[in-house]
Amino acid sequence: MTILANIANIKPQLSPSAQKIAALILQQPKLVVTLSSQQLAQQANVGQSSIVKFTQKLGFKGFPAFKSAIIAELDRQQAIGNNPQQLHDQINQSDTFITIAQKLAHQKTDATIETTHAIDTLSFEKIVALFTHAQRIQLIGFGDATPIAKDFSTKLLTLGMAVIAEQETHLQMTIVQTLQPCDVLCIIGEESPHQNVLLAAHHAKTNGVPLITLTSPHSTTLRQLAQFTLDTLAVETSMCSDSQKYNYSIALQAAQQTLTDLLFMALAQQSLKNNSSNNN
Repeated sequence: MTILANIANIKPQLSPSAQKIAALILQQPKLVVTLSSQQLAQQANVGQSSIVKFTQKLGFKGFPAFKSAIIAELDRQQAIGNNPQQLHDQINQSDTFITIAQKLAHQKTDATIETTHAIDTLSFEKIVALFTHAQRIQLIGFGDATPIAKDFSTKLLTLGMAVIAEQETHLQMTIVQTLQPCDVLCIIGEESPHQNVLLAAHHAKTNGVPLITLTSPHSTTLRQLAQFTLDTLAVETSMCSDSQKYNYSIALQAAQQTLTDLLFMALAQQSLKNNSSNNN
């Protein structure tokens, strides 16, 4: 994951002073690399020790190492034509259609890249193995992830897999209660406001049913219950007006779709290997 994307994703979890630093870095990364730690602290209106703690939280020994990494990231983004400011810009009423298209393209591309970079290879291989050997696979997509789960189920059916993707919440719970340790429950979406989703996750964990989640790093409850998690990393797409802000999940859906497509391709590859072995 790039440093700027990581900062954007962890920003809501940071302390108030660290959020000020994060906001300044995301808004003006080119300015930040010209400043000393003391100057950055003054610009963010925080103590200099907060700068050191912030960079250490990101895994750097100190501000000089952090600044060098940001410079390298800006150089890389310039080389491939990305504007780091635009990656985190909201869509405004005054934007032209071309500007909106460019912002959406950046946000969706960034979500796809960051999500794939965050994949742990060993965990992914274990997830593929669970799907491959599962007698039944139940997919639950909640909120804006519902069509992602439906699309994923359609793709898995083409591989001859036993997939259930019921969208009605009460039926979802009824099905979950029939799952066995030889099955798999896969939940896609952000932290759910619906208790049924969390109840389904708790039931799976209690009954030894493998639980796989495709969710953001902020979905703490689901992550704690899951056996394996694939992170969806995306800056929230929003439209700002003078009076209010409208939030959408366009970039997030791109991240979710990337993971489900990757799982489908990996499972299709595994299916071909299995068929080849059986024919020999």
